[in-house]
Amino acid sequence: MWTLPWGVVSCLLMPFGLEGLGLVPMGWGIDATIWVGEHVSALPGNVWQTPRLPVWGLTIVAFGGLWLCLWQGKWRRWGVIGIVAGMATMFLTRPPDIVIADFGRFLAARAPSGDYYVLGGNEERIVKSLFAEETGAALLPWPEPDAPADALTCTAGGGRYIARGKTVAIATDDRGLPAECDTVDAIVSQVPAGFACRKRIPVVDRIDNWRRGAVALWLDPGGIRVLGANDSRGNRPWVPRPTPSKKKAEPAQ
Repeated sequence: MWTLPWGVVSCLLMPFGLEGLGLVPMGWGIDATIWVGEHVSALPGNVWQTPRLPVWGLTIVAFGGLWLCLWQGKWRRWGVIGIVAGMATMFLTRPPDIVIADFGRFLAARAPSGDYYVLGGNEERIVKSLFAEETGAALLPWPEPDAPADALTCTAGGGRYIARGKTVAIATDDRGLPAECDTVDAIVSQVPAGFACRKRIPVVDRIDNWRRGAVALWLDPGGIRVLGANDSRGNRPWVPRPTPSKKKAEPAQ
């Protein structure tokens, strides 16, 4: 209400060489905006991370918005209820328990508090930032070997993650393999895990991450659900998919 009108005044005064009369008070407004931004960003809790809105929740929000905008009677206001209900669905979704991404270089395990233990170097800072925005959770450092941590016990080269009665063996390098198939319910590995356990329990390693994109696991008493990013995106031209070396070697017909 202050800065933009003075910008218009400056444009009107430019043909007369008097634009400075408008630019000076316009600058006052810009300085005030920057001052407010700097002080608000320094306040604790200035950013609230929120979980992702599910597709069905987004559909409800869109339907409520259309109801509100298309009708003309008083009952059009019922669309607000749809918008609020759709936005509330973000709190009904359950984030994954384990996520492995970026060709196995990024690994996250959910703590009982709802935050995530994250393993990944400085080169994974963009992935970490996107993951925090996606889940609305704080990122905790990966526990040191033999250090006490809720749900996650780490050793040299790997560890065990326990949630909802399920145990997942986590291998961060070759020292964490091979894992005994009979003692765990799933295996998540940052290195190739081989084929010994794949027919018996879910196994997700770096090769699976390369083929399926980021892979998430949900642990439940009744089983373990595994979902890859490429599984849900389908076969699209913009979805990169690896080509087996045998197909690359076949001559074109």
